[in-house]
Amino acid sequence: MGRGRKGATDRSDVLMITEGTYPYVMGGVSTCCHQLLAGIPELRWDILALVTPTHRTKPAYDLIPNARLLPPVVVWEERSRLTVARADPAGAWVPATILRSLVSWGGSMARLTEALLWCRSNPRDVSRAFSSSGAWEAWHEAVDDLSREDHADGGRFPDLDRYQSAELYRTIHWIARVAAAPTPPTRVLHVTAAGWAGIPAIVHKALHGTPLVLTEHGVYVREAYLAWSKPAIDAGDRTIATRVARGLARAVYHSADIVAPVTNFNVTWERALGADEHKIRPILNGIRVPEGEPAQPPGTRIVTSVGRIDPLKDVKTMLRVAAEVVRLVPDCTFVHHGPVAPGQGDYNAACRRLHKELGLGDRFRFEGPTRDPQGAVRKADVVLLTSISEGLPMAVLEAMSEARPVVGTNVGGVPEVLGGVGLVAPPGAVHQLAGSVAFLLKNPATAHELGLLGRERVAQDYDGGAHIEAYRDLFGSYLSPVAVA
Repeated sequence: MGRGRKGATDRSDVLMITEGTYPYVMGGVSTCCHQLLAGIPELRWDILALVTPTHRTKPAYDLIPNARLLPPVVVWEERSRLTVARADPAGAWVPATILRSLVSWGGSMARLTEALLWCRSNPRDVSRAFSSSGAWEAWHEAVDDLSREDHADGGRFPDLDRYQSAELYRTIHWIARVAAAPTPPTRVLHVTAAGWAGIPAIVHKALHGTPLVLTEHGVYVREAYLAWSKPAIDAGDRTIATRVARGLARAVYHSADIVAPVTNFNVTWERALGADEHKIRPILNGIRVPEGEPAQPPGTRIVTSVGRIDPLKDVKTMLRVAAEVVRLVPDCTFVHHGPVAPGQGDYNAACRRLHKELGLGDRFRFEGPTRDPQGAVRKADVVLLTSISEGLPMAVLEAMSEARPVVGTNVGGVPEVLGGVGLVAPPGAVHQLAGSVAFLLKNPATAHELGLLGRERVAQDYDGGAHIEAYRDLFGSYLSPVAVA
């Protein structure tokens, strides 16, 4: 497993900043990142990954020779209690300022950047500032101000109890610590999510004026809304999580020079969250279609799915779909490829319990992560996707490139890419999804025809070469001698 190019002080052409994905976790976003590096090997890349302690520490991908993997920024490494100090350092204003700027519905992006810049300039004083009595007093004033906020769109900010206020304080403390993390010299910043990954880039751009390109896969805020939408979740906890996600997204959109969604579906959300329309330049995900004639479907009635085990992928619905299809087509088999998402051990356990309750046995197999997703879907007669949120999923493009028909949910860019060449249903619509899968299994000629149409669609509209060239041109516009001068 290579660590990339040599040299500790040379300036990269592109600093890619990731969050919970490349190069430590396999998945669609990571695949896109790896494609980009491999497709533009002439650039010198630095990779800075934000990870949690539950992430693996060994990369899941072999870096290209012209890429260097930087030490990761570990978030939520410990949950130690901040002790209150008597003396108030110069940064006592920082916690309340980040809170007001990030969580208030119309918070100031200029004030947020000012606070994050202080953290980068004073990395050793960040925790001391958060531990000061003055910071804690200013924090309570800011929380009280928020509790009186009642925005026409955002509604009333709920009263927070002591525990919720302390948890929010720790979250803001971690945002400050991420802002304090150093970033090496680079000519272009490339952020792969409008969330935590944007924090180091916002600071770097403010310090050096470096161009910032954002690639948005799934809509960060929408996914936060979905993750925290369960009725059992306390309103205060829900508001904290979604307001922080919204604030981070607004900050990244504000700072970015180019916002490049992977699907046109994201554009409406980006505009609504304040992204300048002139900055938005969709660059659709792409994949290279294998040369030659596609392999014939195996005819073994295998249904394959590829994706991490995560609530956003709605593996529970996938299992219920499998149970219904097995009832309709008794000799079919479901095979799922994908790792357990970091921090989703409880969800994985719940999925395994449901698997047992449904009596699926060997009719549904969890195969773990795969390094060859296209090879995995090539063995299928039908490919299934049950996500409740997506950008433009690589699993769908991989299946289509192998001429395999897809049954998916109408989220994100899925209906855009599957229109007329696949079957879609609303998220959670077990019977509709199961009926579509069963229909394709029972009608292999129709399934094969849809697969061929899908392969043609990818070749025409989602070519991986065009996707890479779009980024080569974009980065090149910032890397030319005229632009640098």
